[in-house]
Amino acid sequence: MFTFRTKLTLLTLLPLLVLIAGVTVFAIHQSARLSGVQSEILKEGLLEAKKAELKNYMELAYTAVRDIYEDPSLPRDVAQRRVAEAFHRMEYGSDGYFFVYDYDGLSIVHPRLDHLVGQNLWDFRDEDGKLLIQSLVQRAREGGGYTEYRWDKPSGGESVLKLGYSIGMEDWGWMVGTGLYLDDIEQVVGQMEQHMLENARRTILLMAFFTVSCLLVIAVIGLAVNLSEARVANRKLVKMAQKTFGFLEKERRRISRELHDGINQLLVSARFKLERIDDALDRGDHLDASAALAATDRILETGIQDLRRLACDLRPSVLDDLGLVAALESLCSELAERQPVRIHFESNIDSRHCQPVLATALYRITQESLHNIEKHAGKVREVRVKVLRRRSWVYLEIADDGEGFAWRPDPHREQDGSGMGLRNIQDRVDLLGGRLTIEAAPGKGVRIRLKVPFQRASSMTSGERNDGKVYTRTFGG
Repeated sequence: MFTFRTKLTLLTLLPLLVLIAGVTVFAIHQSARLSGVQSEILKEGLLEAKKAELKNYMELAYTAVRDIYEDPSLPRDVAQRRVAEAFHRMEYGSDGYFFVYDYDGLSIVHPRLDHLVGQNLWDFRDEDGKLLIQSLVQRAREGGGYTEYRWDKPSGGESVLKLGYSIGMEDWGWMVGTGLYLDDIEQVVGQMEQHMLENARRTILLMAFFTVSCLLVIAVIGLAVNLSEARVANRKLVKMAQKTFGFLEKERRRISRELHDGINQLLVSARFKLERIDDALDRGDHLDASAALAATDRILETGIQDLRRLACDLRPSVLDDLGLVAALESLCSELAERQPVRIHFESNIDSRHCQPVLATALYRITQESLHNIEKHAGKVREVRVKVLRRRSWVYLEIADDGEGFAWRPDPHREQDGSGMGLRNIQDRVDLLGGRLTIEAAPGKGVRIRLKVPFQRASSMTSGERNDGKVYTRTFGG
């Protein structure tokens, strides 16, 4: 099983990795698509340039022979011979030439393949199976047009794609054509695609580099944060341990003081009374012995009550037997019996659903607060105690209408009194992971409000409702 920190790290990095992978795939797809589009655009542009070039060559060639072709004074066979000789001599570039066929497919002029002259090539097919001469003648009859076919390149010796342009000399029934080889277009387009492929490869490598860099930076930052959090957590653990030991030492001192100043003194007094009873019996003074025995009984009764109160302070049995709400009611009832004060109690918590640790903490905080009210508030007439659960939080509020005081939080304050008691409450709230607010001012009483996470008892399921009916009760007159 993964730890929470590992899960949090995975939840942080996984969306980043998915995003980077998605961006990379999208970039590759878009690069391939853009490469294809640009290749087609470049190819079409170059092809259009070839077509324009072919048409210009044809126009120049026709202009060169037009006077002969259109001269009515020349015999037809003489004019045809001169035009054929002119086309035979015309060349451009390393592989540019003109060829002539009649409309029946008979070869009349072919400067690069003289052996074809005089042959009928009407049914000739190129390597792709296209009826080449028929296509050229058809374009010529249509007033001029382009034909793509495969033909052996004179300078290369191999068959490559060629773009031909043919026109017709209708009076003679001739087709005049020329063509440009397209292997240079394929070469240019291939070079461009290779260049774009290299750019895409560099882009992917750059993205991979940045991805790895980002992951390393995140890892370093995560390590630093983890170390920092670990140090902070260790400090908090040490501080919490110190507070826990402080509580324990405080309780030990209080118990020691109670035993020494209270019960121990009562036992010493009872011992003196017993010695007095013994002396009185030796003297035969039964009245004195009876009075001393009654006094001893009262002292022992007081000691028993002090022991019961001390035991209740250590761990109130009502908290274990009847739950948190009953224990808080007991605190309110006891204060109302000791002081002329009216206490309004309000709660919606089901004690069965509250963990003992939380119940004990809320009980101690309420006990400390009511003790401060009894000891320091002065002229208190009304006290409100509210403990309410809302969803996953518990809210406790204790307010009085006493004289109040000027409250200023001071973590270094160590004197006895209300300041020490409130600081103990703050420590308990900190141990619960909650938040404490104290409002106090001279003449305006004191209000203590705290918010702590609700801790479910093991018998409570997560599906149980937590918005129970609010219960109210009033103590005192």
